[in-house]
Amino acid sequence: MSFVFLWRRVCPGRNPLARITDRIEAAILIGGALAALLGVPLAAAAGSEAYATMMARSDFETATRHATNAVLLEDAPPARVGVDGTPSAETARVRARWELSDGTFQDGLATADLGASAGDGVTVWLDESDAVVAPPVMPLDAASTGIGVGVGVWLVGVTLLASGYLFALRLLNRARRAAWDREWERLGQDWTPS
Repeated sequence: MSFVFLWRRVCPGRNPLARITDRIEAAILIGGALAALLGVPLAAAAGSEAYATMMARSDFETATRHATNAVLLEDAPPARVGVDGTPSAETARVRARWELSDGTFQDGLATADLGASAGDGVTVWLDESDAVVAPPVMPLDAASTGIGVGVGVWLVGVTLLASGYLFALRLLNRARRAAWDREWERLGQDWTPS
């Protein structure tokens, strides 16, 4: 498909053969393309807001959580090897012991890689009350969330615009077929011998 054909399809201009439905279709297509372009700043704002929210969460969790070393008290389940011979990156919950902020020790479940042995060290994250918590959100996680939200919002908008265009195109094609049917009917009446 050449650029000239595409340009004539989008902008029928002064072509005397262009129907009103062709001009409406071109206007909808141009309007949709402009709306998709104008949606970029809106998607960027949504992504920026998601990034700021995740960074605030990261700052809070980094300030209120700390890592401590834990020692596994038992072996983790054996590592699984994939078809290509590489070990899987799966983890399991295994009994471990770690030191609390008051100097006492606590036993509990810690996340370890499959195949880890008793006596291996793992990292456990604790909150201010020494309860086991998930690791804090990292800045890289916040950035990927912001990018994902921005791209996702824009793709949803473009999908809605494309769906609207296809729906309008269906209605316009129906109107074109009805106009053709009326013209053929009128032409048939004109050619009928009196």
